[in-house]
Amino acid sequence: MMAAISERLALGWNPLRDASAPKSSVSAFDSYDAFLKVKAKEAEAQSLASYKSYIKIFTGWLKENGFDQARPICCVTRETALAFMDHLDENAGISARTWNNYLSFLQTLHAWLQEKGFIPSNPFDGIKRKPKRLTAKKRRTFTDEELACLFAWLEAHNREFLAVCLLCYACFIRPKEIALLRCSDIDLEAQTVHVRSEIAKNDNDSFRTIPDAVLPYLQRLDLSHPDWALFGKNYGDGEDFRPGPTPADQRKFAGYWSAWIRPALGFPTELQLYSLKDTGITNMATAGVAINLVQQQADHSNVAITSIYLGRKPEADAKIKKAAILPK
Repeated sequence: MMAAISERLALGWNPLRDASAPKSSVSAFDSYDAFLKVKAKEAEAQSLASYKSYIKIFTGWLKENGFDQARPICCVTRETALAFMDHLDENAGISARTWNNYLSFLQTLHAWLQEKGFIPSNPFDGIKRKPKRLTAKKRRTFTDEELACLFAWLEAHNREFLAVCLLCYACFIRPKEIALLRCSDIDLEAQTVHVRSEIAKNDNDSFRTIPDAVLPYLQRLDLSHPDWALFGKNYGDGEDFRPGPTPADQRKFAGYWSAWIRPALGFPTELQLYSLKDTGITNMATAGVAINLVQQQADHSNVAITSIYLGRKPEADAKIKKAAILPK
């Protein structure tokens, strides 16, 4: 009996901890697996993939730093947490934003473990986030000439991806949301796109208007399978975005942009797929559409947020030059 107790103590068992964390002797890796099993029933596919990725990186580091054997979850201490975050700090390829994303996830993960009785306290609590760098966005709006080149090239080479671009440009839908749209979300008769709350970044249920000029491009899509993804994850050719039973990952959109569009059209890195949303908001406001209507189309909570996306165009400058702002 004494030998068994000594072995448990050596593995990190603490009898005083059992009351607050009765599952503290479960191995760290099994504990993280328990988290993933629960989230597999709750989370969206892309969120679950992110969870798995974070945990894979963290457990890989643990195995290289004393957890090569199945050590209990209680051995993941404050010192462990700080050491891992320092390890990320030493990686030149990790930005402040990515570092903060790791911290947020690991805090959430261990808060869940604490709630479920695996650990008595959260080892990542109290670690401060890195401040955001006050730098300008690394993207710009398209010129009219660049837009025309983009749409003409896609009309000739990839009509499905042209529809992706137009949903971003004219309906102000985010690429991640576009990737999760279903065929049934497109109502051609009402000229609306339904962005369901479960796929929206802000968790709001919204409907975006399809402009008349854009409608013909969406009418060409095969919407005959209402439950299919509007843009599918089709195997084989990397440029196939036809509707399918499994949604395309937004990273496939970014990959197509980098591998095909940018080289073909000579676009700089500042022109990104998301730049289409900025450009669309700017162009719609410049065309005279009331800012509150632009705000509604973008599903922003207030006009101030919409204003952030507005770029400067020569037409706007001309109006400012001729504005009668002095009293007569």
